[in-house]
Order: sequence, then C-alpha cells, then structure tokens
Amino acid sequence: MEVVPPNLLKSGAVEIAKIMKTISGGNVLDVASGDGDFIAMLIDTLKDYESFTGIDSDKKEMEKAKKNLAGKSVKIHLMNAEKLRFDNNKFDLVCLANSLHHLENMNDVLDEMKRVLKPGAYLIIQEMFCDGNQTEAQKTDIALHTLGAEIDNMLGIYHQKTYTKKTIIGIIEELNLREFQVYESSRYVKCLFCSNNQQCEDPLNENLIKFVIKELEESIVQVKESSEYDRLLKRKEIIKQNIMKYGSAPASILFCIGRK
Repeated sequence: MEVVPPNLLKSGAVEIAKIMKTISGGNVLDVASGDGDFIAMLIDTLKDYESFTGIDSDKKEMEKAKKNLAGKSVKIHLMNAEKLRFDNNKFDLVCLANSLHHLENMNDVLDEMKRVLKPGAYLIIQEMFCDGNQTEAQKTDIALHTLGAEIDNMLGIYHQKTYTKKTIIGIIEELNLREFQVYESSRYVKCLFCSNNQQCEDPLNENLIKFVIKELEESIVQVKESSEYDRLLKRKEIIKQNIMKYGSAPASILFCIGRK
C-alpha cells in the first residue's frame, strides 16, 4: 500500500483493512462475485488464506472475474446463490459485497451462506447505504443508482433502490451472528490498493465526471422505446447537472462482520 490520500485516509477504509489483517481466511466463499474485485481486496487484506471460491449467476461477470484473478488461488463457478452446491459447514469465511439490493430472494441466499459456513467462522456483508451524512457528490451517486434500479426493473432485472443503514443492519441481525460488528466508510477498502486513488480524491475530476456521465447516458438509452422514457430523460438531465456541479463519489458503505 502506497501513501494514502487524505480523504481516503479518514474515510474508515484503513480501520476496516486493519481488522481484516487480523483474520485468517482459510477457505473463503465469495457470493455474487461479479468481476472479482471483493476477492481481490480480501487477498490484499486478510492475514492469510488457503483458497477462494467465487460464485455468480452472470456468465459475463464470471468471465471478468476469471480474467481479473488469473494466477490467484481462486475458483469461479456459475451458480445460483439461492441453492449453493456446497456441503454444510464447509467454509471458514463467507462474504457478500454490494449485492443485497440485487437479491430477489434475499433470505434464501443469506440462509444458504450461513448453512455452508463453519460454526464460529466469519460472515462478512458489505453494502452501500443511502442516508447519513453524505456529501453532495455522494448524493449524485445515490441518485444515479436509484435511476439505474428503476431502469433495470423496467428491463425485467430485479434491482432494489439503495437501502438505509437501519434496513441493512436489520437484515443482517436476523442471521443472529455472534460478535456482530458494523463499520462505516465513505470509501471502499479496495481503494487503498488502487493506483488511481489520487484521482478519486477530487469528485470533480474531469476524467471521473466523463466516465460517470457516460454510464448515465448508456443507462437511459436502454429504455428509449419505453413510454416512460421522457420522464426518465428529465431525471437523467437533473442528475447530469448535479454531477457537473458537485462531481461524483461512491455512496458510503457498511462493512458488517460476525461469527456463526
């Protein structure tokens, strides 16, 4: 880890990384792995580990993960998280990052995660939230996510709006984990290891704004033929103006950890 930029240093990410450095991961299962970025973060922060298993139901994301994690001790499987094809009490650490709001049958997935976790082992859930003391730049990210969720649902893709802190904690408390702790950060732990983390210090960075607006424009095009297009187009323009005025920064996250 190189010199940490000031805003990242005070975000809460360093504290979470220090906690992870005390944990021996053993055999780790990452659910809804996407492109594998959370596994990459765990590789950088865990005290030690034996192996990683990642699962996702999206073939394209699975291929990205395989490419991004090539050469690492990681196996990626195409699998439904509601019916994990693993024995009971198999893994030493099970995690889910930035995916609660994508789970249509959330309780089934969480029950499966707990089922395959060894007694006394760690379960980690990371999730962005929409309330609290967030900057105007972060609020543009939340608005962008809210619009994206509506568009996905119009396309038949299940996608909830960003949850509040209370909702997220309430969901995880239902798992009755021991030693349950919740940490908050305005930046992701993975940012500590990113070569571009200086760029993200400034939410008005020109390249960052161009990237976010490009994503916004590409998102709205997907529903161009919808009767709701004009309404969504007006929302898109408001979000775009706010991005240009305030910039963009990822919404804050909760990092929740406990033992089975």
